[in-house]
Amino acid sequence: MKARLSDRWRQLALRERQLCGTLVFFLLIVLGFYGLWQPAQQRLQGAQTLYLKRLAEAGELQRAEPVQALKTFEQPLTTRLSEGAASVGLDVQQFEVQAEVIRLTLSGEAGALLTWLDGVEQDGASFQSLVLEKREQHLEARLVINSPARL
Repeated sequence: MKARLSDRWRQLALRERQLCGTLVFFLLIVLGFYGLWQPAQQRLQGAQTLYLKRLAEAGELQRAEPVQALKTFEQPLTTRLSEGAASVGLDVQQFEVQAEVIRLTLSGEAGALLTWLDGVEQDGASFQSLVLEKREQHLEARLVINSPARL
């Protein structure tokens, strides 16, 4: 087959050989552009976009300020918990303090209870455990809160 192609190539006129060579050269350029250059440029553009995005995020992180400064409270956590629960209409059923742990059971309207729990957590208290149960029209919460000295 190779010999046949070689014979056929030699039978072509010089002008036809030059045209075939030019066509092959043109096709190599087109294939190189679409197969190598263009995908490489697309990957480069994607990488540059990602780099600029990460750079902007890094700048935002450097400019970011803490959402909340460390709060200092005048009242102890136990007082704040009981007064805060009463102020939003929650019924405190159990309240135990042991060393640095507070065990608390309370019930009330679901929205008020969840808002109160969120506020307690936002104030820096860390829940060791939290169990929520629906009781008729109310929600009951049993929670254990770590009570470090700073809260």
